[in-house]
Amino acid sequence: MDYMAVSELKHSKNLWSRLESSREVVLTRDGKPGALMVSVSSENLEEIVVAVRRALFSQAVSKARTRAEADPVSDADIEREIRAARS
Repeated sequence: MDYMAVSELKHSKNLWSRLESSREVVLTRDGKPGALMVSVSSENLEEIVVAVRRALFSQAVSKARTRAEADPVSDADIEREIRAARS
């Protein structure tokens, strides 16, 4: 995987050559990852968008499960929420 500072985006030829060679470029701001650019074609654009969205959703669900396991909601809390919603 290739890394590129956001400030380097002015040099678009450099970006395209990096995408051609590594297919993925991580954009960084202040040395920290902020975005991922992926090389696509008109033939595979929709498939890649769906795959990326699915991966992001799966990651979000996994994080939510981890948080729920670390700090589970008690039955009393659930009952309290149900009563509050019904009143």
